[in-house]
Amino acid sequence: MGASGSGARDYGLAASYMPRQCSPLWKTAPPDWRDQLDHAMALISHDSIPPLFFRADDIGAAGQAFEALCGLFRHHQVPLALAVVPAWLSDARQERLFAAAPMEEHLWGWHQHGWRHVNWQTSGKKSEFGGDRPLDRQHGDILQGRQKMEAVFGRHFIPVFTPPWNRFSTMTVKALRSLDFKGISATNPLPHGVKLPWGFCSLPVHLDLHTRKDKSPADGLNSLLTELCALSKSGETAGIMIHHQRMTPFAFQFLDHLLYNLKHVIRARFFSFREFLDGCNENQAGARIR
Repeated sequence: MGASGSGARDYGLAASYMPRQCSPLWKTAPPDWRDQLDHAMALISHDSIPPLFFRADDIGAAGQAFEALCGLFRHHQVPLALAVVPAWLSDARQERLFAAAPMEEHLWGWHQHGWRHVNWQTSGKKSEFGGDRPLDRQHGDILQGRQKMEAVFGRHFIPVFTPPWNRFSTMTVKALRSLDFKGISATNPLPHGVKLPWGFCSLPVHLDLHTRKDKSPADGLNSLLTELCALSKSGETAGIMIHHQRMTPFAFQFLDHLLYNLKHVIRARFFSFREFLDGCNENQAGARIR
């Protein structure tokens, strides 16, 4: 391993590995990408960066990219919130999933990612739990998902809901509250008109690593590094979103070096979803006392 702590490694990927879909940014590594990332990290101080969490979406079918991702976070000993699509969990898939991320290992934050990850909107942007779905339909799907999650993960299930495509409605929040969920994780800010009730925690995502829309790799890297620097202004918590199915070998290299910088250079604070829920409840309890 190199001096930076994230030198060349194969991450367990096949030599020919390449995802079916990826953003232009991740197709080819610019020769100076490490220098650019190091420069961006130098602009962030330990005192300015908020507590961080990493969230990996669309978990259900393990494969070499998922195994490589788990190995990377295990190497750096950084917690990773795993957003699981309950309907995707067959017995065979569970076996391979837990081979890569054993339930007893403390790093993994198993929580619910919708039910089937399908789009029910008749117009506009995709959403499984958007405004086109009434409360009873949303409640029924979330309930099925929770029952599956509890059956599979037992005490390791964390009652946090990540809506597919990070979109949800007021009806979603009502359903989640009635089913005793404790928090929701989606992009910041909340949808227009949606307010979270007292005692319900928000775990906002501020940075999307892999489903990026930049057409130019150079523009993509510049915008990503700008967003990384902006994390210091994001408030009390900041989430970084991962889609391992879209990660190229370069994307793994970048994430490896990013984790090293955040942990060992900036000395950022990483929290699991369970720790976030505990802290959120303690803060709200303290506010009631005051």
